[in-house]
Amino acid sequence: MKPVIGITCSYSWDREVYLIRENYVEAVVRSGGIPIILPATENADINKIISMIDGLLLSGGGDIDPYIYGEAPTPRLGRVDPVRDLFEIGLAKKAFEMEKPTLAICRGIQVLNVAAGGTLFQDLSSQLKNTIKHRWYSQGGYDAPPSHPAHLVRISKDSKLYKIFGREILRVNSFHHQAVKRIGEKFKATAWAEDGVIEAIEYLGDTFILGVQWHPERMINGEMIKLFKAFIEAAKS
Repeated sequence: MKPVIGITCSYSWDREVYLIRENYVEAVVRSGGIPIILPATENADINKIISMIDGLLLSGGGDIDPYIYGEAPTPRLGRVDPVRDLFEIGLAKKAFEMEKPTLAICRGIQVLNVAAGGTLFQDLSSQLKNTIKHRWYSQGGYDAPPSHPAHLVRISKDSKLYKIFGREILRVNSFHHQAVKRIGEKFKATAWAEDGVIEAIEYLGDTFILGVQWHPERMINGEMIKLFKAFIEAAKS
């Protein structure tokens, strides 16, 4: 049977609409899953939601409130959504507890890390020296096509990512200004950008709980579809 994949989404309180890019849905469908959208709400029944799905996909979006991981906001912190933060961190924690297959993308890897007790760089360009360009978009739009592989990442051979792609070097797209700083408990870093910024983390156990900082759903016409197929295969079991 096809596994049911719950996909988180953003919310615009300006327009009062939930938002999700179709690429996430398309990637799940093309990989053999059934997508359902999980809107963030206050007092959500996290246990019920997790029990209804076979896999969790934490999607991209805005910044996470730094008070959640014990820091005050820096001047370049972006827009935050407290309801979404608490909803997704609750989902991630329950996914750890139940060892539910999880794929976390961009903001998602940050949610995963914070849920595990880790911290974040609130803004790479102001908090780290000599970083490469990680944020390939601005108020004027994208600085390159969304599917464009903007920089390299180096993958640990001792990782699920390496088993999926079969090589140590990938070129990936990049649309973020935050990143994993201190890694959360029961996770390890498994991919890094050329400047040392963490680009992937994985759960230390056998369960497929994996986060990547790039947007593989925007690159599914190439080899990034392998990541979604591996995730869906894990969700089947």
